[in-house]
Amino acid sequence: MTRLIKSVSKLGSLLCTAMLWGPLAQADTVVAPSDQPEPGWWQSTHQNMSNTVGEWSNNLDTFFSGKRHDSVSESVVSMTFGSIVESEDGVSGFFNLDARLHLPNTENRLDLIIESDADELTQDNRLFDNEPGQSLLQSAQNTRFATMLRYFKEEWNANIDMGLLVEMPVDPFVRITFKQDMALGKWGIRQEESIFSYYTLGYGARYGIEALRQLSPNYQFGADFGVTYLEVEADTFWRENLFLNQRLSDKSKLRYQFSYLQEGSTPRAESFLYFVEYQRLLHDNWLIGQLKPQMTYERENDYQSEFSLTASLEVLLGPGFL
Repeated sequence: MTRLIKSVSKLGSLLCTAMLWGPLAQADTVVAPSDQPEPGWWQSTHQNMSNTVGEWSNNLDTFFSGKRHDSVSESVVSMTFGSIVESEDGVSGFFNLDARLHLPNTENRLDLIIESDADELTQDNRLFDNEPGQSLLQSAQNTRFATMLRYFKEEWNANIDMGLLVEMPVDPFVRITFKQDMALGKWGIRQEESIFSYYTLGYGARYGIEALRQLSPNYQFGADFGVTYLEVEADTFWRENLFLNQRLSDKSKLRYQFSYLQEGSTPRAESFLYFVEYQRLLHDNWLIGQLKPQMTYERENDYQSEFSLTASLEVLLGPGFL
């Protein structure tokens, strides 16, 4: 795992500079096969690492099931790193690693899941996708990972996760998530209920509902609501999002979002924010760049506006990205 992180960090440091800004300003172009250059070292590195992910997945599947299969693995590893520029606090960095290793031959069709920031029990009270205030290296060192086995219970349409927070002291946990999908006229509705219990972080529960409507081939409108109770904080967190997704091309898209955050058993306003997120495929289907300017207004700052800009690069690894 350490070798994997170091290789991707090296890959990302060069790709961030060489590839993020250029393609954002260029129109999509088609290159004739005869004009395509030989694969660079960074492409070869991606190919080798994706093959390694597939081998890990197949070997684990063989170990747990006793069967060997030669089909293409559906396993995916995602590595994201970038910077957050804030008007008050300057520049900070972040690093995330998430993985899903598919084990199709196991008796219960298990997945091995790795999640970063696993001690963040809910997104309903977060102003940023990644917490600012540290360097890229500090973020990588301080990230608390969870490793879990996920079992899908088809009769309940539920994921059952059992795993460990990988840090001393080790923190075992259980998490069960139920999902329901339905259609209501032109709207698609998804409900999600989750209950979880951690040995040291306590227990909690979350309810969420999302509604989506396709306005046209290039525009999609949506709204979602979430509420989480956490025993460790003896508090309840509420969040409402309104968003509009815009497809610009086969390689790029925009998201406009407004979020309103509340806290307490009787909800009281804590903060609100809005942002525009630009996302673009920079190379094939595995290198993704993102830019996200955001305005945030917090109660503790008397709702004074705070500007931030997040720039990130995501690398996807796995046989499906070769």
